[in-house]
Amino acid sequence: MRLNEIIDAVSKYAPDANVDVIMRAYVYAAKAHAGQTRRSGEPYLTHPMAVAGILADLRMDVDTIATALLHDTMEDTLATRPEMIEMFGEEIADLVDGVTKIGKLQFKSREVAQAENFRKMIVAMSKDVRVILVKLADRLHNMRTMEHMKAERQRAISQETLDIYAPIANRLGLHKMKRELEDHCFEYLHPDVYAELKAKLEAGAADRETYIANTAQELEGQLTRLGLPVHAVKGRAKHIYSIYSKMQERNLEFEQIHDLLAFRVLVEDLGQCYTALGFVHSLFHPLPDRIKDYIATPKSNGYQSLHTVVLGPAHRQVEIQIRTREMHRVAEVGIAAHWRYKEGHLALSKEDIGKIYRLRELFEAAQEVDDPQEFLETIKVDLFQNEIFAFSPKGDVFAFPLGATALDFAYAIHTEVGNHCVGAKVNDRMVPLKHELRNGDRIEILTQPTQHPSRDWLEFAKTGRALSKIRHVIREDERERGRVLGREILENELKKRDQNLQKLTKSGELKEAVKRLNFRSPDQLFLALTTGNVTVAKVLKELIPDVVVEEQRAAENSVGMISQFMQRFRRAPRTVSPVLISGEEDLLVAYAQCCNPIPGEPVVGFVTRGRGITVHLATCPQLLAMEEERRIDVQWHPQHKGKHSIEIRVVCVDKPGMLADIAASCKALDVNISRMETQSIDDNKAVLQLELAVEGVEQLEKLVRAFEKIRGVISVERIRTETGPSGGIRAVT
Repeated sequence: MRLNEIIDAVSKYAPDANVDVIMRAYVYAAKAHAGQTRRSGEPYLTHPMAVAGILADLRMDVDTIATALLHDTMEDTLATRPEMIEMFGEEIADLVDGVTKIGKLQFKSREVAQAENFRKMIVAMSKDVRVILVKLADRLHNMRTMEHMKAERQRAISQETLDIYAPIANRLGLHKMKRELEDHCFEYLHPDVYAELKAKLEAGAADRETYIANTAQELEGQLTRLGLPVHAVKGRAKHIYSIYSKMQERNLEFEQIHDLLAFRVLVEDLGQCYTALGFVHSLFHPLPDRIKDYIATPKSNGYQSLHTVVLGPAHRQVEIQIRTREMHRVAEVGIAAHWRYKEGHLALSKEDIGKIYRLRELFEAAQEVDDPQEFLETIKVDLFQNEIFAFSPKGDVFAFPLGATALDFAYAIHTEVGNHCVGAKVNDRMVPLKHELRNGDRIEILTQPTQHPSRDWLEFAKTGRALSKIRHVIREDERERGRVLGREILENELKKRDQNLQKLTKSGELKEAVKRLNFRSPDQLFLALTTGNVTVAKVLKELIPDVVVEEQRAAENSVGMISQFMQRFRRAPRTVSPVLISGEEDLLVAYAQCCNPIPGEPVVGFVTRGRGITVHLATCPQLLAMEEERRIDVQWHPQHKGKHSIEIRVVCVDKPGMLADIAASCKALDVNISRMETQSIDDNKAVLQLELAVEGVEQLEKLVRAFEKIRGVISVERIRTETGPSGGIRAVT
């Protein structure tokens, strides 16, 4: 790419652009990189020139093109930010700074370095989305020219690109860039598989090209004869990484992938898209469940198109995409299709800015995360391609990653709705928060002011926003508990020396001591006491210097409270089971879902790896099949009054009033029915399956006896899903 080619390209889509900025950036970069070469031996300037060329293809403004030329100068040369501001203005300097690599910083591991690099990119992008576009173009050219690097480095860069950069390109709607990035990554990560698939594709290339040309011509001719003005019909073979992904996803061999070809039909307006779809289905047999309408429900990156898979000529499966020319432009260059120009600069309307902001929302919540690896994990959750669309009661559309739950929907509405949600109605049916959403679901969130996020929620939340908000609340709760305990520790030690915090606070001595110990506030000091960042003895010396402090005794007195706090700090709130383990309570346990024990039944604990202790029924076949040495004695806590979910199966006569009698018995014994399913069977009988909340075996036995007294009840049994060594599920009376 030469300078005049870049300037000519920019002048075509932005005739009033001030190309002098690009020329000055080129001269500056050429001087700054003089004498530097790439691994290939080429002058280093070829890299920023290539990046600028990629961005010119995306029809970027002059400031972004200039940034591409300058993007490595502040790291790899003697160029400085003040000099950049003086030469090109603060806006370009900010863009260059946002793209600048941070490879010179030292991190604990490569993963942390990757996360921090990504964090800086996202923070910069939150100010100006053009930063990410320059970064993507930079990565694309690096992927195109990686053959001179060592194999280990090639794999590391390719994995990072596949995990982060390709999904971001997809989110921005840069499908052409995304496809090229994925293919390059595949080539370096799985070179043998890549070479094999490439050889198979090349072996059938001539046949495919002939088929594509003939089918495109036939399709265009047929649509035209039916009276539909078609702008263009084009065909292509799907890119190699998408074929590999489909093979992996469906566990298929290359020969079993039938829809290798895709055709694109471009028409003038929206109505013609649906007309074309009808005509295509009249010409070729469509495959059931393979029709997707991304026009009525666009993807979150703005992509719109109709997709269908049909049996084309010679009974070959082909995908046909139908869209307008404007939709096609958006599909190829994503958000860059929305740029408006004024003197060569981007001038976006409020609508355009709103479309870009949808991407920024992905990263907004993650800014609260301190740990760089957790930050990376939170962001990556929302970058995966597969999406589902759900609706609010008012008809607002929300996009989520595959596997998202009702809890994710609650946090998508508002943080406070998420923090206080207790359940949801999906298509007017009550569901728990962990219920997985499906395309087209209509969701209403139920809240209670007393509800509070639990660490349990982290197990089924799927979006980065939900995960980040839940973790934030949990951390604040833990810090608050730490501050309370730290205050108690200090107050107890002061009392032993005839002092108290209230007096020291009024006199200002506490404030001065906090300042001398380099804490911002007393609360921060209290928290530091519980985490061990400052000793009690050191704090006492600052508060009451005239009193001799016995450091060892003070440490011993507080260590018990600190260790007690740390145990609570690390365990999962709201997941503590009401059992005693070796006489100890308040330990991290969970109920085994295979046997679902309730208070009053004999139980045994099983020590799991990393998830505390799981409580099983003593006779549970799954427990008896596991390692005996990891079993532990547990007992139900005598003071426990909580509720436990069980299932009951009632066989009865199918007659009016039966459900009312069942419900009345439950109400009399204060047992809540959370779910009920009914089914009529032969001989005028019915089966009721109830999900109930009981306190324990004693209450359950009373309920069973009450059911058995109801006229028309034939049998009552508890349903327990016990999976034995031979497999299968059995009902236990």
